[in-house]
Amino acid sequence: MEPRKTALDELVRELDRLFSIHDWDRDPAMSRWVPKVYQNIGYDFVQVFQLDFCQRFNGLMLHARDVVGEVYCAAFPCPEILERLLAMTKGDALLYLHHLFVVVVWGGGFIPIPPDAVEHLSRQGVSVYVCHAPMDCHDEIGTSVSIAQAFDVHVEQHFARYGDGFAGRIGTIAPISLSDWVARGKQIFGVDRVEIGGSQPATITRVAIVAGGGDDPELMEEAERLGAQAYVTGEWYTRTMPRDEKGAKWATTNRTACKAYAEMSKMALLGFSHAATEYLVMKNQMAGWFEEQGMQAVCLEQSDWWR
Repeated sequence: MEPRKTALDELVRELDRLFSIHDWDRDPAMSRWVPKVYQNIGYDFVQVFQLDFCQRFNGLMLHARDVVGEVYCAAFPCPEILERLLAMTKGDALLYLHHLFVVVVWGGGFIPIPPDAVEHLSRQGVSVYVCHAPMDCHDEIGTSVSIAQAFDVHVEQHFARYGDGFAGRIGTIAPISLSDWVARGKQIFGVDRVEIGGSQPATITRVAIVAGGGDDPELMEEAERLGAQAYVTGEWYTRTMPRDEKGAKWATTNRTACKAYAEMSKMALLGFSHAATEYLVMKNQMAGWFEEQGMQAVCLEQSDWWR
């Protein structure tokens, strides 16, 4: 049976409406990093990507065809994920991403979708939609909200101001030991490795959640001031090292500051991987949203969440 096909512009309108894309100005992180990573490889992305995307850095990035019959969701556009997608798709597809570039944890910095891969996606009929900060801050379909739901957290407060919203959530849970929380997190996120720091409270009843990069002492201090006993994030100190000297120097200084905060904090600091914590929303929420639109979404996992 042929998959149901939807006009791309109709699907984009619904996504834009869901995440209030046009209520946001410029994505606070992507507006800085997307131009930089493409400038570093000498690629004039403005000539290829959609004009509105080049101004907001959220929304439809690549328009390949006018209809969509297949949908794929991923956190990062890793080479293995792009290869898998291109091997699977028959065209007339949409790739829905949280990040436009890959965050390589161990010294690789930020790696954009290569120009030849962009061309291959377009030629094979794969449009690309990117939603970063609006998804991080969303109250219903969001990166941090999906984590709260998975752990049965009763959200009571927002924190971590991010652009026009708040990326973090704080709430209460049924009493649980730190070791049981970590074990549950490994299962939820599908990871074997967890960054663990700070203190080790005997029982946790109040947690702070910020998906992705939570490596910011100011965010940790804010969460602790609001009563969190555990700080759940993607990474609280690992921060990838940008390839440029200035960026690498900042990352080293920031990592030192995060470790210093961990030594004095009374919270448990728990990092379950940047990519894994931002993929959960795809599997648990976005796939269901696309199904409500009459489209089946294939969620593409990384083979190594700590790559």
